[in-house]
Amino acid sequence: MAVTLMDLSQIETDVLRKSVIDTFLMESNLLELVPWETIGQLSTTVVKISELPSVGFRKINAAYSESTGKFSQTSETISLLGGDIDTDKALARAKNTIADARAIMQTLMLKSIAYKFNDKFINGNPASDPEEFKGIKRRIDDIAVEYPTQKIQATDVDTGINYDTASRHKFLNDLDKVIYSIKGHKPDVLLMNQKTLLAMRALLRQEKLLDSTRDMFDRQIDMYAGARLIDIGVKEDQITDIITSTETTAGVADGTGECTSIYAVKFGIGELTWGIQEYPIEVEDLGQLQTAPKYRTRVDWPLGLATIDPRSVCRLYGVVPDSSA
Repeated sequence: MAVTLMDLSQIETDVLRKSVIDTFLMESNLLELVPWETIGQLSTTVVKISELPSVGFRKINAAYSESTGKFSQTSETISLLGGDIDTDKALARAKNTIADARAIMQTLMLKSIAYKFNDKFINGNPASDPEEFKGIKRRIDDIAVEYPTQKIQATDVDTGINYDTASRHKFLNDLDKVIYSIKGHKPDVLLMNQKTLLAMRALLRQEKLLDSTRDMFDRQIDMYAGARLIDIGVKEDQITDIITSTETTAGVADGTGECTSIYAVKFGIGELTWGIQEYPIEVEDLGQLQTAPKYRTRVDWPLGLATIDPRSVCRLYGVVPDSSA
């Protein structure tokens, strides 16, 4: 059974751990959807179907030709995500502060971890940093070598998606190509940056195609064709977009136009794309340090991603959110 952080939040009885989980969910709509498999080790072998067996017709009293399917194996590894949160004893015991100092520091650290996960979910690249897991951008690059339908260039890379009626329809056609490329033709989520989400929301509203739902905190979430539209947000510096609007794409009028990407993902443990963890999030109050008058809380989450079905992820690149891009 798929277990998400939202599921864990609903059954968690430890107050400290529940506060950590809820903070993650508040800061990352994505984490509400990712299902997690606990593997109990630092890596796992994923078996993929590489070739189906051949079938055919036979004559009366004749035999069928024998054929077997072929499989390939890939290793998915765990990355160690977390941090220590220290609060000076004097601040923790001060009675004239407007909020609990340890709680504030914990919230700041958890926000940082949530932003880090969001970033690496898209941009994780073990080739440049072996300590991080491979994000879906690199996974799609690998998949597209054999399955080019999983990486699609936008048709109109000269004007914004809302430039005129023709531009809107070209974009919707491209978006439908992305949706159709996903298994079952129904991704769970379309990930983008804020600028693209606002432009897309305006487009869908104008075309009367915008739907909505509510997350676990009763916040409105936009939807299109059954998929959640999520702004993946910014990195830990609170400034840099995780999915930038500064991608350069061949075919742009000036050759250096600023474009962006939209990523489609369908989740499913053991069959599509899902999260793996050595063990679930652990939150420990380590008490006061011996080396300094500080209280320490440790958050530890050994995690990664796994993908079996190449049709569980897709990227639409070369998108221009507006005509000023």
